Parts: sequence; C-alpha cells; structure tokens
Amino acid sequence: MKTTIFVFMKESRYNKINIKDKIFKNKKILIIILVLIISISIDQIIKAIVVNNLYKSSTDIFEGVLSLTYIENTGGAFGIGSNSIIMFIIVNIIVIAITARFLLLKKEHINNHILISLALILSGGIGNLIDRIFRGHVIDYIDFNALIKYPVFNFADICVVVGCAIIIISIICSTRTKSKD
Repeated sequence: MKTTIFVFMKESRYNKINIKDKIFKNKKILIIILVLIISISIDQIIKAIVVNNLYKSSTDIFEGVLSLTYIENTGGAFGIGSNSIIMFIIVNIIVIAITARFLLLKKEHINNHILISLALILSGGIGNLIDRIFRGHVIDYIDFNALIKYPVFNFADICVVVGCAIIIISIICSTRTKSKD
C-alpha cells in the first residue's frame, strides 16, 4: 500500500504525491546519509565512553599490543601542528565542504564503492571537527603497539583511512580491468 499525501497547488486543486518515491528517489543520497549518521554516531558514542571512563588514563586490551589510552590531540594527524586548533577547524571545514559538494554533484556518476568511501572520509572529518569545535581538541584512544609505537588514533581516523583504502583499491581494480580490455 502506497503512502500518499495531498498538496494544495496554485491551481486550487490537490495533487497526489507518493512520499516513498520522494524519499527513496535517490538511493545514493540515502547511502551517503546512512554512512554519515552511523559512522559519526559510533565515533561520538565511543568518544563519550572514553571521556567518561578513561579520562587521562590507559587500560590494556592485549598487553603490549593494544591499549585504550585517553589522549587530547590539539593537532592534526599524529599530533602534527599541535595547538593550531583554529587552522585545523578552518582546513577541516574546507575539506568537508569540498568533499560534500563533490558527493552531491557527482553522486550519479560514481560507483557505490567510491560513494561509500567518500562518505566515510567525510564522516571521519566531521567526527573530528565536532571534537575540535566543542572540546578544543580531538579525543584519541586507540593505542596500537604491536610491532612499532604507532600514534594514538580514533574511530573517525579509521573511517578516513578505510575510505582512502577503498578508493585506492577501486582505482587499482578499475585500472587493471581497463588494461585487460
């Protein structure tokens, strides 16, 4: 059964509009919105848990390999440019705006793998931007020490890295497919 509404138009008559068609007309927009909502929500929920339970402390998950360590990162990736919060907010907003604009304008011309990867990159940027604006720093907490001492990172960073990895893999696969043709 279709859900419909009636809209009053200038010609003083009612036009029937199918709500489902309007909402689901563009599945690519829904994919973007779902990836953004889910990824940003996970990121912010984990950060709230970390702030409430690990504030300025650390706990081992797998001793010597993986720890949860509360870090306030005032810089960019790997703590580069510490105490440049305004610059990072501005750069973050510009990158988010460019990525969002590209997604909205080109969504019909890119495949779902690239669409999801760009949405992941966008959600990671938004997750860390939320921290920068409301906390004055980014909350990092994943401390991976398996083979080397790696900088502490968070779920938003994982979204950005996974999004970039998907793009790279998609480019490599499409290049191989085209070269075989």
